[in-house]
Amino acid sequence: MDDDIFQLDNRVLKITQSEEALRPVVNAFLSKKGLFSDLALTFDDVVILDFKSDIPSRSAITNTRAKLAKDIYLNTPIITANMDTITEAKMAIALARLGGIGFIHQFLPLEKRVKEVKKVKRADSGIIEAPLTIGFEATVREAREIMNSAQISGLLVVDAAGKLFGILTLRDIRFETMDEKRVAEVMTHSPLITAGQGTTLRQAKIILQKNKVEKLPLVDENNQIVGLITAKDILKIEQFPNALRDKKGHLAVGATIGIGKNFIEEAEELTQAGADVILIDTARGFSARLEESVRELRRTLGDEMPIIAGNVDTPEGVLMLIQAGADAVKVGIGPGAVCKTREGPGVGIPQITAIAEATAIGRKYGIPIIADGGVRGGAHFCKALAAGASAVMLGWMFAGTEETPGEPFYEDGEKWKVYRGSASLEFQLSRLDRDETERIRAPEGVPRRVRYKGEASAVINELMSYLRSSMSYVGVWTLEEYREKAKFRRQTVSGYEEGRPVIY
Repeated sequence: MDDDIFQLDNRVLKITQSEEALRPVVNAFLSKKGLFSDLALTFDDVVILDFKSDIPSRSAITNTRAKLAKDIYLNTPIITANMDTITEAKMAIALARLGGIGFIHQFLPLEKRVKEVKKVKRADSGIIEAPLTIGFEATVREAREIMNSAQISGLLVVDAAGKLFGILTLRDIRFETMDEKRVAEVMTHSPLITAGQGTTLRQAKIILQKNKVEKLPLVDENNQIVGLITAKDILKIEQFPNALRDKKGHLAVGATIGIGKNFIEEAEELTQAGADVILIDTARGFSARLEESVRELRRTLGDEMPIIAGNVDTPEGVLMLIQAGADAVKVGIGPGAVCKTREGPGVGIPQITAIAEATAIGRKYGIPIIADGGVRGGAHFCKALAAGASAVMLGWMFAGTEETPGEPFYEDGEKWKVYRGSASLEFQLSRLDRDETERIRAPEGVPRRVRYKGEASAVINELMSYLRSSMSYVGVWTLEEYREKAKFRRQTVSGYEEGRPVIY
């Protein structure tokens, strides 16, 4: 296929030939990957071929950097699913610290989504540009409410003119029983250890260590607060060197919107709250409604804000979303562990073929593909990336971890948590409590109880260990090379069974 079949015009892709022109591009990529144009395959249908390798050990591989969208690059190519039983602030913080990213799900009321985004941005702040403050005439009760709501350990106290007056920490009020006391009576008073605007984290560390304090307010020449640096944040930055951070040193987080009537307002508020990327998500992504929604969102947010859209599972769907203005496309219809779209409506391309065909189009225009769904373990994770995905969105793999929303429960002598599909009957019933306009549809998802798994970091570490091992077999040092070089060969059912450990 000639390169001039498509042309880029003001960032919007224009098709200059029929959609049949996509097929040669797709077929060429499938052939390169060892896949078939007339047969749709999924994870267990294929194996990754090994090549001669000069890599002495998988531990020698350190570059697993992957493009998410625009100028956002993940150090760990893992994304947590925007599901109500998977990703809120706690999970997003854990992922960002380890180099991935979480997307706050769209099923919370907007004000709660905004709060979840802000929690992530405040978790490891580097330099806090707008630290929370309280007046010295406020009560201890009011201070506790602010600290509990924002999940922080201290507040800067200001006078009537907004100038720094003192610091109030949990240590100051931990044993205070009189909630009506004024903040001025219990706070740490001036003179305080402060620093000027422009102080670096390295300079702040020296000041904090020398003066044996944990919080360093930054003030201007008029003693007006311009920032805050804490010892806790500096330690977290050192503890998580591969964390995904924005340009100001805050943890990165994604926010999700649907295609309802207020989606533009939601995107604007989430962006203002600090979201680094917006995901506009719907189960049936190859639709005129999503296409126009992405166009409108792009016009509103401008070219700088990264937008991810999905889900689709065909080259035509990918091209449509690229044309509309998406900076990355999410691929996967029906492969999820709690999804019934293949079983109910009967729709959905098996995931290896869907990823590879989507990648064939995405790579032509520099648009990353995110594989969403169907991953049940390390082999599936590696195969999704080998097929061309830039990153993998995971739900089932993180279900039951400590960081997922919801409380664990005990049953049959074991500890469990709930995991459910976003189109399950149970989930639809829960939405009726929040929105009376919702109606019950034929369920395309199911709920599950899953065993408690501990911290999400254990899941990430295991998957990344498998990925580095797979990269060493393929003989590549970087994830980008892996996505380029990796090839598949089809296997039979008995071949798949041969590769499984025998259980006696």
